Amino acid sequence: MHDPKLQSWTYDEVSAVPLTRRLEDHLLAAVRKLTSHLGVDDVCDAILVGVSGVFAATASWIQLHDAGTNVLRTCAYRGPGADAFADIQIPLPSTTIAGMTFERREFMFVADVRNEGRWANRDAVQTSGIRSVLTVPLIAGEVPVGVLGIYAADLGPGDPPSEIHIKRLELFAAQAAIGVTNARLYEASQRDREKLRALLRERRQLRYEVTELRKVVGADGSFGSIVGESAELTRVLEEVEQVASSDVTVLLLGETGTGKELIARALHERSRRASRPFVPVNCAALPDTLIESELFGHERGAFTGAVARKPGRFELADRGTLFLDEVGDLPLPAQAKLLRVLQDGRVQRVGGIQPVPVNVRIVAATNHDLLSDVNDKKFRDDLYYRLNVFPIRLAPLRERACDIPLLTQHCVVRFSERIGRRTPPIERGAVEKLAEYHWPGNIRELQNVVERAVILAGAGPITAEHVRLDERPIGGGEDTYVPVASGRARRSKEVHTLADIERDAIVQALRSARGRISGPRGAAALLNLKPTTLHAKMKKLGIHRDDAFKI
Repeated sequence: MHDPKLQSWTYDEVSAVPLTRRLEDHLLAAVRKLTSHLGVDDVCDAILVGVSGVFAATASWIQLHDAGTNVLRTCAYRGPGADAFADIQIPLPSTTIAGMTFERREFMFVADVRNEGRWANRDAVQTSGIRSVLTVPLIAGEVPVGVLGIYAADLGPGDPPSEIHIKRLELFAAQAAIGVTNARLYEASQRDREKLRALLRERRQLRYEVTELRKVVGADGSFGSIVGESAELTRVLEEVEQVASSDVTVLLLGETGTGKELIARALHERSRRASRPFVPVNCAALPDTLIESELFGHERGAFTGAVARKPGRFELADRGTLFLDEVGDLPLPAQAKLLRVLQDGRVQRVGGIQPVPVNVRIVAATNHDLLSDVNDKKFRDDLYYRLNVFPIRLAPLRERACDIPLLTQHCVVRFSERIGRRTPPIERGAVEKLAEYHWPGNIRELQNVVERAVILAGAGPITAEHVRLDERPIGGGEDTYVPVASGRARRSKEVHTLADIERDAIVQALRSARGRISGPRGAAALLNLKPTTLHAKMKKLGIHRDDAFKI
């Protein structure tokens, strides 16, 4: 243990003590060697060489602190017996000599290691041939970085280190700590630089892969996940090819579940804007009070809850494509503001003063008869003509029955991969049953039916028994339209409006779901609609959940 009377000296006090020319030369050479290395291991080796020359250390070792694990770990050792400290790891806090030196930030002198048991590797140290040990903390600024230990032959029970000996060692240790810290910073910067190089290489590789994938997608006859060979689908894809390269506004018309968003993405990916954002917006899911904020953005403080500026969907889609799904469900005030943006090419954020220019291609979609809505004053005629520049009609699945086998196989493969199961074969009876169905929910309903069949089939083939079709009446009445397995539709003797049929279907679905809208057994799932879309339709038709329980 060290003499408590020994106090820490300043640099000026130590340097005032005369040095021999030989000792001074050794110290200068050691510091120069110490500062000439960049790696931590090389710096540690230089420290040990220095204490050997300057302080006549027979054996020496360094244990550095790992801040991540809070462990002292031996990084270098030199001289006979120093291997007793090899591969040592000391979790902190610790009552070992090295641990106390590090935590107390003061030197410790052990006159005879055989009478001291506070070693991480006690047996090895006591039999190493080392007689005495002097440990000094390595401190850079105010931060301890490790411990330096030495054994010098001229130190022992009767020859403790002198004050000047300790102070010179402390000064050397301070320089050594700075060298270790600089080396660690250098190695950290090298690792960061290598990570950056790896990220740049990965980015170049990803850019190359994206470019190649775009080439594949852009190849003739390749439309990604759009599957089918029917004349109706071929017509749609030809129209997509014709209009994709221009910035003409496209209006996609078709029933729910016919893949309007998939066609919109195909338009974007084959356009000159393919490298820019594709931003889809479900207009039916936007609350009336937030439509303007969602589409055009808002400034901080524009309304309660606007804690920061938020760009709208138009700004997010700048120089790209904005897909307005269910555009027929927008209320009239929102239609007027949308028309102004389409005419001027600028958006006005809620609470903003300056208009923001935007360059956006519009692809809109609806399952409404917009011309009928225009006649009924539910949709603005000027907005209709602005959107209806290049209409594309998507045929319902019942009009492209020849695509059902291909779509079925595609869905089976994709769902099997998703759940990590081998793709099962499909028996002919299952395909025939699917082909005969009327598919009121179109491709979305087909996906659900196929996924359920894959789960029911387990490890075996998909049979007709695994194909569970919903053949109940949609409208709940005896004379209303019924999807049946034969694919033939019974129609009511009395003509009803589409709104009446839609209202009856929703009420019947709510009744079957006991008023529940969301969830696997909710009314939205029964109708193959998104819950947000069903909410919008209910609001438009004036339907409440209580209507399901009225007789």
